[in-house]
Amino acid sequence: MKYVFLFVVGIASILSTPKANAQAVAAPQAPVVDPSAPYMKDKHLPVFSITSVEGKEITNKDLPSKYKYTCIIIFSPDCSHCEHEAGELNKNADKLKNILFIWDSYRDMDAIKKFAAKYGLVGQPNVIIGRDPSFTIPTFFRPRMTPFVALYEKGNFVKVWDQGVEPNELIKITQGN
Repeated sequence: MKYVFLFVVGIASILSTPKANAQAVAAPQAPVVDPSAPYMKDKHLPVFSITSVEGKEITNKDLPSKYKYTCIIIFSPDCSHCEHEAGELNKNADKLKNILFIWDSYRDMDAIKKFAAKYGLVGQPNVIIGRDPSFTIPTFFRPRMTPFVALYEKGNFVKVWDQGVEPNELIKITQGN
């Protein structure tokens, strides 16, 4: 009987430790940002040329000046997190009209076009979606996963999110709330 009692007390003490407790707080996840990426030193909007889904070549010099913010999103059309990001940003599109979104993918243009159509990104005045055939955008940011999001204000670096951004956070930053 003494051994049964010790066994029960031992199990109870193990289960009450923070490591075994289901309510324990998870350790913060380490960022996946490459510390040697060029954007860490150069705080200006990168130089790039992107082929849009409409077939137009658009460079960083062609961007409309009416937008105070530019948000670059590196994505993959078959990434479930990227699909979630597109859906969430689309739901909040009316609150994000002051941001020019540049969606860049390394994948083939057909996959990018299907993604753009699925999430209503084609024809939006503040959205450019396409492919950077020279890979200058991914080389500048060196994302380790997608979606990778970088925000600029008047061409100057504000912040990156290495695993996507919540629309409310973008709204808060870009509307000053």
